[in-house]
Amino acid sequence: MGKTLKFVSKYLADMKWKIVLALSLSFVSSALIIWRPKVSGQIVDKVAQPVYLALSSGKAVDASLYSVLLSLSGLILLITVARSLCLYFYRYTTEIVSQSVWRSMREDMYRKLSILDFEFFDKNRTGDIMTKMTSDTEMLRHFSAFTLIMTIENIVLFVGAIFAMLLINPILTGCLAVVVPFVLFLSRSMATNIRPKFHRVREGFSALNSNVQENIGGNRVVKAFAKEDYEIEKFEEKNQDFAQRNRDVADLQSSYIPKLDFSAGMLSVILIAAGGVLAVWGKVSIGDIVTFNGLLWAINNPLRMSGWLMSEMERAAASTERILEFLETEPKINPEIEKPVKVERFLGEVEFKNVTFKYDNDYVLKNISFKVQPGQTVAIVGPTGSGKSTLVNLISRFYDVSEGEVLIDGINVKDVDLYRLRDNIAMAMQDIFLFSDTIEGNIAYGNPSASFDDVKRVSQAADADGFISRMPDGYDTIVGERGVGLSGGQKQRIALARALLKNPSILVLDDTTSAVDMETEHFIQQTLKEYFADRTTFIIAHRISSVKNADLILVLSDGQIIEYGTHENLIKRPADEAYYRSVYENQMGDFDSFYTAAQGGINSGKK
Repeated sequence: MGKTLKFVSKYLADMKWKIVLALSLSFVSSALIIWRPKVSGQIVDKVAQPVYLALSSGKAVDASLYSVLLSLSGLILLITVARSLCLYFYRYTTEIVSQSVWRSMREDMYRKLSILDFEFFDKNRTGDIMTKMTSDTEMLRHFSAFTLIMTIENIVLFVGAIFAMLLINPILTGCLAVVVPFVLFLSRSMATNIRPKFHRVREGFSALNSNVQENIGGNRVVKAFAKEDYEIEKFEEKNQDFAQRNRDVADLQSSYIPKLDFSAGMLSVILIAAGGVLAVWGKVSIGDIVTFNGLLWAINNPLRMSGWLMSEMERAAASTERILEFLETEPKINPEIEKPVKVERFLGEVEFKNVTFKYDNDYVLKNISFKVQPGQTVAIVGPTGSGKSTLVNLISRFYDVSEGEVLIDGINVKDVDLYRLRDNIAMAMQDIFLFSDTIEGNIAYGNPSASFDDVKRVSQAADADGFISRMPDGYDTIVGERGVGLSGGQKQRIALARALLKNPSILVLDDTTSAVDMETEHFIQQTLKEYFADRTTFIIAHRISSVKNADLILVLSDGQIIEYGTHENLIKRPADEAYYRSVYENQMGDFDSFYTAAQGGINSGKK
């Protein structure tokens, strides 16, 4: 609980007066609860007992007793109304405090989420992150709004009731206090045993969330492969596991709660037995016993709730550890760290100096070196998994190099303010993401102040204006989540238009036209020539037609540059020695080479 209190107190610091008010109202409410039984005992001693004695002896009831009864009854009514008002303002105040805590906590977590780098998202499931930002924060909201205040209220109520009982009769109070150590032992034991089980519950809930999130995101794949039954079975397994973890918690609680309830119930037995004996001995009045009976609730209730409150604290502790783990995660590349160089706009000279990058312990790029002049176009080709996308990701510093340097205009990217660095670079990524927004909103995402004419101009350059204009709402058409409702080629062209509108110094196109036909690709290449002229452009592609006009072509294989040069130079190399020429001949149709190769295969077969 200490760690949870320390964590939550950070968010409570700005609301100390509201907390003071809530605690004051809680103290007043507890005092009123303790006071009411005392008034009830006075009614018995000052009214009920004299009336009973008068009636039993045949005497007239003293008229003054009516006024005493009326004043004491009015006092009880006043206490009840006052406590109701206290509870109203107390609940209202605590809800304001808890919602403020929840809001601030979510903001901090989202702020942290925004600065975490690619590596974090590579290693953490979306469902797990969502659980921390929703369910775990809600648990801490509940803790600050209810559990914490209720715990303080119960402690005050319990201590206040014990103190009031001591003032009335220390002997009877001592008899009742025998039960307390046993209850405290049970509560502590329960808290110790239940904490790891709550951790397992939170982990199970995260796994369940991740499974649901993956199925929602991949619903088309599931249906395409007719794997609904398989996914339902997988979900049922995780759901069953989550249910079992909750049952484990319930089993443990059910083994402790009856013992705590029994201990609290024993107080009534002790009161009747010990109180009766003391009343016979004349050590306590009937009104005092009535007062004790009324105060018994103020002891009983905290004892009965102690087990439940301990469970809630351990739930909050489990959520706190998960949230702290998230908030204490430090990105290897932190955009909020101030860097000495803040460039408004790069010229676009890019140089890789002996760059090596490894992910965990696996080498992805090995000793990469090349230099690109401002305004040049660089094409990167190679087989799948050769490190093409990783190479351009290093320019934007999505990852940091393991060895070597990446320089822009002669400045190491590690020395450049990260926001300014990325503001100078626009990317049309291989994995296209479109927001649930209008088409215009998606295109203008990187440049929200752009005019509609600018949006339309880049859309025409990306050959997207035609299909957008044919839509019922044109540029105001709302695209579904991740661009659902658009074809792969349409999404690629919108992503390309979004990159162009940013007007960057460095433009990165990662397999941007792979989903469009050859004719559309040719049109896009022709219209983009004016955009490539004044900016450095990196093009990753598998089609030779997309890269043949580049100033420099880099051929990657197994994380290394195996060939580089212009298209004209690379196709002059022997096909059996050069990856680029072999791809060129396969795609562009060098039939003489194919015929020669085929004949060689036939002749060798005859032998």
